[in-house]
Amino acid sequence: MVRSPVHAAHQAVGLEKRLVHAEHKLAALTPARGRGKRPLTDEVPLVGAIARVLQAQRVEGLLTVTWERQVEQQPHDVGRGRGSATRAQQVREHIRDHSTRIAREEAPIAALTARFGWKAFVTNATQQRLSLAEAVLCYRNAYRIERLFNRLKSRGPIAPLFVTRDDQIEGLTSLLTLGVRV
Repeated sequence: MVRSPVHAAHQAVGLEKRLVHAEHKLAALTPARGRGKRPLTDEVPLVGAIARVLQAQRVEGLLTVTWERQVEQQPHDVGRGRGSATRAQQVREHIRDHSTRIAREEAPIAALTARFGWKAFVTNATQQRLSLAEAVLCYRNAYRIERLFNRLKSRGPIAPLFVTRDDQIEGLTSLLTLGVRV
C-alpha cells in the first residue's frame, strides 16, 4: 500500500467540485418564488430528486438537506364575476416544499478524505528482485494505450467522428494506434 499526496490532492479537488455541484443542484430543486419557477409540491418526488442528485454526484451521506412545507391559503370566490358579502367562498391551498438548509457532514467527509491517495500494488516478484520503490516506478512507467491516446489528443486537434460499422471502428482504432506510434 502506497499513499500518493498528489493523487490525494486531485481526489480532494474532485470531491470539492462534486459537493459544490450537488449543493447547486439541490438548491435548484426548490427555487425561490417567481415567474416560471415550478417547485416540487409533493414530498415523495422531492426526496427522490434529492436522492438522484446525491447519487449522480457520488456524495451520498456527505450532504444533508432539510426542508419545510409551506402551505399558503387564499380565499377565492366561487363562480364567475365579482364577489359579494353573501357569495360563497372556497379556500385554495398552494403547497410548496422549500429547502431551508443544505449542510455538509464534516465527519464522513473527513473520513473519506483520509482514505484519499492510497493505492495497492501487487506483484509476485520477490523483494530481493524488486523493491517497493522499484515496483511503484515500474507501475507508473508501464505501457498503457490510454496514455498514448491522451498524448495524441494534446498535440493535435482531433475532432469527434461518428462511425457505425464495425470495420470503420477497427480501421479508426488502427489508424489512431499508428498515429500514436509515429
